[in-house]
Amino acid sequence: MKIQFLGTGAAEGIPSFGCACDRCRLAREAGGYNARKRASVMIEGAGQRLLLDTPPEISTLLDRAGIFDLSAVFLSHEHFDHIGGLTEFEYWNQVLPICAGYDVLPCLRLTPRLEERSLVTGFYAHTRLHFGDITVMPFKVIHHVPCYGFVFEMSGARVVHFSDASPTMGTLHRHLAEDGDVVIFHTPTFETHPHHLSVQNVISLVKGWSLRRAVITHINHDNYLHEELVEKVADHGIIVAYDGLTMEV
Repeated sequence: MKIQFLGTGAAEGIPSFGCACDRCRLAREAGGYNARKRASVMIEGAGQRLLLDTPPEISTLLDRAGIFDLSAVFLSHEHFDHIGGLTEFEYWNQVLPICAGYDVLPCLRLTPRLEERSLVTGFYAHTRLHFGDITVMPFKVIHHVPCYGFVFEMSGARVVHFSDASPTMGTLHRHLAEDGDVVIFHTPTFETHPHHLSVQNVISLVKGWSLRRAVITHINHDNYLHEELVEKVADHGIIVAYDGLTMEV
């Protein structure tokens, strides 16, 4: 499987709209890895392309990556930075399956045209959805709204994506993470956060769990600069994602 990080910023993106902090100023002036569009991930394999989340700038992200066909879109939860770009698919060039939890579906706002051109499908946690040789299993994570992580499997390879999970983790989450070849965590901040995992939380998980490869994304402008963050997690084997990063599993 191929993992492509289309965007790696948190809800505000970097630079954040209307913000003049040092990190946002640097992102505007210099760009590079410190400029982050809001988070979205593409999973590819065996002719299938699965998009996870649709931030408001999703059309720009897909165009920039040269992606013109999708097998399905998966939505983790209702927050604007994760579903705000869904109506961009109103003029997508094909019928598109849109998959979300049954407790997330009522929060989606589809235009009449998009309703006509999409196949909206609900799912429950721990069901398995098949797209060619890729199997997708959603699982619940703790957040302040209903939210799902996802396990993507193909030919013995497994990617586990925790989406906007809080630091509250259960035995199920540990089992899923330890079975993953790549485990992706959303970490807006370095320090502890009430509703999201922090970088410090992920460092603790890497120390306490047997993780093969951990990746952090969904980073906000209160976190460290990319280069600083890479240095702070280097001893723990954690990969800091940036816009455009691709990985093979």
